[in-house]
Order: sequence, then structure tokens, then C-alpha cells
Amino acid sequence: MTSKTSRSRAQRRSTRLRTPGRQRGVVMAITLIALALLLIGAAAMLRTVDTSGILAGNLAFRRDLANRSEGAAAVARAALVSGALSTEAARTANLPQANYSATKLDAPGGVPTVLVDDSAYAAAGYAATSADKITLRWVIDRQCASGTAAFSTAACESVSSSGDAGGSSWLRKPNGASRPVYRISIRVTGPRDTEAYFQSTFAD
Repeated sequence: MTSKTSRSRAQRRSTRLRTPGRQRGVVMAITLIALALLLIGAAAMLRTVDTSGILAGNLAFRRDLANRSEGAAAVARAALVSGALSTEAARTANLPQANYSATKLDAPGGVPTVLVDDSAYAAAGYAATSADKITLRWVIDRQCASGTAAFSTAACESVSSSGDAGGSSWLRKPNGASRPVYRISIRVTGPRDTEAYFQSTFAD
């Protein structure tokens, strides 16, 4: 009786001694799995932050280029309103000094080819301005067919000014004079090979 009791006590002791070892192994496995999940979550979070930073930086570059393009647009409009292209006689011929073409430029994708190709832009005699690692290139082309000198509604795209609004409503009133349309295309090149294109039309 005594021997059986001592054996059962010895077995219970051995079981109690073995149990903590098994528990420590399970805890270690769970801890390793939790650490792996935390590392994966941290890596995903860092990647999201990096992507957000890149997108924010690109948007900031884009906004800056858009602001810089306003300077080129102002120069082009000033040339048409009060500068070298302010008279109709000056607009009948190409004027490279003012980045001006009297006829419509080839633009397969909507942007003049001469503006996309740097070598063609320089060969045409057009000037570019650079400041703060940002380069502005622009070109003004009158929307007239090739070979056209003087403006005509048959060969050029035009718009009509508003007609006479005075007098009696039943009277037939003359329409306003037709004016040629000028396209202003701007290319802005910034840091990290960032590029942006802007276009507007002008009628005068």
C-alpha cells in the first residue's frame, strides 16, 4: 500500500514538474506569432505613410507648377495686348522673339509638337525662362491655316463680339466684328522631371 501511494505521489510530482515546461513553450509560440503580426502591421503602416507623403509631394509640385504657369500666361497676354503683338499687322507674320506663330501649329495630342520637343523649340527661335529649377516654355499660335497672312473668317477660327444692345428690341441690330482666336500653350518643367501643360485661348 505504501509503495503504490509513493508511486502515485511521484507520478503527480513528475506531471507537475513537466506542465510548466509545456506552458512556457505555448506562450513562446503565441508571443512569436503576435510579434510577427505587429511587425506586419507596422510595415503596412509605414508603407501607407510613405505613399501618402509621395502623393502629397506630387500634389504640391503640381500646384507650384500651376502657379508658375500663370507667369508665362501673363507674359503671353501682355504681348498680345500691349507688347510686340498688339497690332494686327504684327500678327500677320511669325515673331519668334515673342514665341508667336501666325499659323496654327501641328498638335496631334492637343499640345503643339514644338512645345514638347526641346530641340524643335530651340530651333524655332523661341525663348524659355528658368528660375528656382523651374523652366517655363510657351508658344502663341494664331488659329489660322498655313499660308494665311491677313486675318479672314474663312481661313481662321474666330469669335464675334457682342452685338449692339441699344435701341428698340424690334430693330435688327448689327453683329459685332469677328476676331481671331489665339492659343496659348505652356509647358512647365520642375524638379524630379516633373512636367505640366496648360492651355488657354485669347481673342482680340
